Amino acid sequence: MNPTPEGHKMDKKRAILVVDDDQYLLSAIGQTLMLNGYRADLQASPVGALESVKKNFYSAVIADIRMPVMDGMQLLAEIGKMDRDLPMIMITGHGDVALAVQAIRAGAYDFLEKPVDEEVLLASLSRAVERRRLVLENRQLQEELARQSRQSFFRGMVGCHPLMHRLYDVVEMVAKESDPVLLSGETGTGKELVAQAIHQIGRPKGTFVGVNMAALPAEMIESELFGHERGAFTGAVGVKIGKFEYAREGTIFLDEICSLPNTLQAKLLRVLEERSFCRLGSNAQLPLQARIISATNKNLAEEITSGHFRQDLFYRLNVLSIDIPPLRKRKEDIPLLVEYFRQEYCRERQQTVPPFTAQQLEKIAVQDWPGNIRELRNHVRRSCVFGEPPEEPAESATAAVSAVAVAGEQGQQSLKDFIEQHEREYIIRVLSEHGGKVGACHQVLGLSRKGLYDKINKYEIDLAAWKKEE
Repeated sequence: MNPTPEGHKMDKKRAILVVDDDQYLLSAIGQTLMLNGYRADLQASPVGALESVKKNFYSAVIADIRMPVMDGMQLLAEIGKMDRDLPMIMITGHGDVALAVQAIRAGAYDFLEKPVDEEVLLASLSRAVERRRLVLENRQLQEELARQSRQSFFRGMVGCHPLMHRLYDVVEMVAKESDPVLLSGETGTGKELVAQAIHQIGRPKGTFVGVNMAALPAEMIESELFGHERGAFTGAVGVKIGKFEYAREGTIFLDEICSLPNTLQAKLLRVLEERSFCRLGSNAQLPLQARIISATNKNLAEEITSGHFRQDLFYRLNVLSIDIPPLRKRKEDIPLLVEYFRQEYCRERQQTVPPFTAQQLEKIAVQDWPGNIRELRNHVRRSCVFGEPPEEPAESATAAVSAVAVAGEQGQQSLKDFIEQHEREYIIRVLSEHGGKVGACHQVLGLSRKGLYDKINKYEIDLAAWKKEE
């Protein structure tokens, strides 16, 4: 909104700073501005002008280009450091046109020649004030859009529930520190996303290295984490760089930390205490520079009591802790997540899938989703693939089991036959959606190209049918 003076009442947004060592010109410009509804702050010294800019808000600055101690060009540069969007109108003499052009290139809004024409001055000033207003409004709009976007989307996480807002705030606070972080949350709540967000904010130039402890054989964990030298053990035919070394000054994410064997828990504790480690088969100490983020879906207090997890290691890993809420505690976010996953699927497949109806979203939102976000995402993607209204997960699973049971009781199909029948139908559906193009379908189905051809031959699916349609 463009402020309009009412009587002698003037909005602070129409305050103009006038800077000139010529007292006569300074007073004349000041009087002209006040008669036309502006508030004029008059400064004979550029140094005083800079102090005023620090303390006050101005819509524009009018300054002589030639002044002692600090000229208009220097003043322009200094004000630009404090408020880059504050427009400056430079006043020049007849011989200073080249200097004025230089000022425009340096960021001045306009320049006026002496003697200053009152109408020209007011017209230029009006444009400068309007530009200032638009720039500030645009900045506020961008900040509001960023705030609204942040309410729902944050570093790959989706959710506008107060629990998620709190999580976003905690992530930002934790990311600024270098201490170890322990993430706790049920399976599928997005612990790795949280770890990646902490890394992106705190160590964006470093490498993010994730290690799932439960996915590694116990005998391989030490080598995977710390690396090994050639000949360190049978089969060590060359030097291997471990995850800790590869991460360097980035982040190491130790997922499912409770799966770490007790013997390696002691070694990890020592590494964290000494901030150094050795490759297997070497005595050379390598510095631990990476940040440690660990995660668990178990109750560590119970794990410690049962003797499955070392208490001293827990204290080392749990310097900063974050609890990630399960989906059932923020059901208001489910429609937002469903739409996010639908759009994700459409982008990946480059195809259009109609949005879910309000009734469908309502049926999805009432479920507890014990597998949390991962389960919900899988459910949405299945619905997108089959092009059918999503069923509640419990009903869907029950229906499938019941169908097999009924078929078995009636002696119509064995379990193997039932599975093969539905596999064939699913493959045909996907082939139909992609015009029989095997290259596009094998990725959707999670098969290699050869694997899909094997299935096509097994189920005697005729690819020529789609070619005839073309």
